Order: sequence, then structure tokens, then C-alpha cells
Amino acid sequence: MKFLIVFIALLLQWKLPLPPRSVHSRSFAAWLALWQRLSFFSRLPRHVKYALLVVLPALLITAAFWYSERFVWGLLTLALEVLLLLYVLAHVGIQKHLDQYREDLRNGDTQGAYRCAGKYLAGQNVDVAEDATQLNEQVIKSLLHRWFEYFFLMVFWYMVADVGGILLAWLTVQYARASVCDERAWRYLHWLEWIPVRLLGLTFGLAGNLMRALPVWKQHLWQWQAHSADVLFEVANAAMADSDQPRQWHNAADDAEAAAKDLEEWQQLHLRSVSVWMVMIAMATIGGWLL
Repeated sequence: MKFLIVFIALLLQWKLPLPPRSVHSRSFAAWLALWQRLSFFSRLPRHVKYALLVVLPALLITAAFWYSERFVWGLLTLALEVLLLLYVLAHVGIQKHLDQYREDLRNGDTQGAYRCAGKYLAGQNVDVAEDATQLNEQVIKSLLHRWFEYFFLMVFWYMVADVGGILLAWLTVQYARASVCDERAWRYLHWLEWIPVRLLGLTFGLAGNLMRALPVWKQHLWQWQAHSADVLFEVANAAMADSDQPRQWHNAADDAEAAAKDLEEWQQLHLRSVSVWMVMIAMATIGGWLL
């Protein structure tokens, strides 16, 4: 059933003209603002804030999904899960801005590419440099991390813990981005990401140059404090290497056309990784390991 739900959500995301969404959720912002109106909220311990802003709504919404299973033979719950996945996965839809960025590169408009990257493509904890020689590399690093947080992380926790898992992951991402919550808010997200980021790194190896990627993946396997964006970027570099030499990304200043092609290779790596996991999910469903 989970394979069917994920498949339908991906198909709808591909077919429907969904508008690009911001990485910040307006619903979560409203929920946070509601709590911030209370004078005692700022004095609460960090873990209590996380429980109120993330764990509590995740439990309540999960309970609502569980209750809805008794209606219309569970079809209502199935439809709601598809809509929930579609809503979450829509936040990774940046194709329009990515096309504009590549078009600016091909036209030699590095300033336009920089403005587009800084406004639409930069991600959490991944800055876009003003130096054109580093622009493409940092955009790729940012996009790898954004695709991971808004696609793979969500699907992973949905497979592990059903609706409760995807709600916990989604709300934790939003909590980490709302820096006004807590200066250490990212720690909750870090531990939710630790296993799936290494699974995705291994998938990059399976979808690319495994012999080059595996040693890099092993190097990061037990680095507890390594940031997810760094792990993904270094493993992807190795997975996309054509030879024994590390993958070198072209810079926008010297060769804009080649820099644009780098992004196409990145997209192909993600498509191959999705294919790997869809096959694995389908096999797990057929084998009875997933319901």
C-alpha cells in the first residue's frame, strides 16, 4: 500500500502544474506564532518547546488519520496520505528556478545566475558565494541537501513510521528552519537525518561509481557530527567521478555551458536514486515487509 501511495503522489507531482513552494511552511509559522503569544513560552526548556511545536501536532494529526481509517473502507485515509505526501514533496519542486539558473549560465549572465541561486536555490546552512568560480559547486551542494530534506528524508520516515514518521520529519525540518525557536533546534533534525543521509549516500554509489563512492561513504559512516550537506556532496562527488580522480565541477566564470551540464548530471543522479528506491520499496511490499 505504501508503494502505491508514494507512486501516486510522485505521479501527481509530475503531472499536475503545482506552483513552486517556499521551504518555509506558513502553517507551521502560524502554529509557532500562536505559541509565541504566550508569555511563558520563551522560558520553557528546549525539549518542551520541541514537544509542543513538533511532537504534539504530529501525534494529534496521526490520531486523526488513524480515526479516519474506519470511514469508506479506508479509502479516505489513503486519499489523505496521498495529499499529505504531495504537499510535502511539492516543496522540492524548484525546476522553474533551476531552469532559469541554467539559462543565465548559458547566456553568460553570472550576476543573474547568482541572484537566482541566492534567492531560490540556496538551502539551510549552505550559502551561495559571490565568487563565480565557486557558484556552481555551492548551488549543487545546496540542491543535493534540499532534495534530501524535502524528498528522501520524508519518504524514508514515511516508510519507517507511516504518517507519524513523515509528520515528525516535516515538522522537525520546519522547527530547525525557524531559528527563533531555539539556537540548537537543528540538533533534532541532525539525528533524524543521520541514518537516511547515509542510506542516500550509499544509493548514490549504487546509482553511480560505487568503487569511488564506497570509501568516501565509509569515511563518513561514523562521523556523528558531520553535516548532512557535506556528507551528500562528498559522496556524490565520488559517485559521479568518471575515473580514479575526484569529480571536478565546472565554474560559471570559465565555462558556463559545462557548468549548466553539471546540473543535468546531478538531476540524472537523483532520478537513478529514486528508481533504485522505488524498486526496493516495491520488492519490500511484494515480500510483505511493508504494508
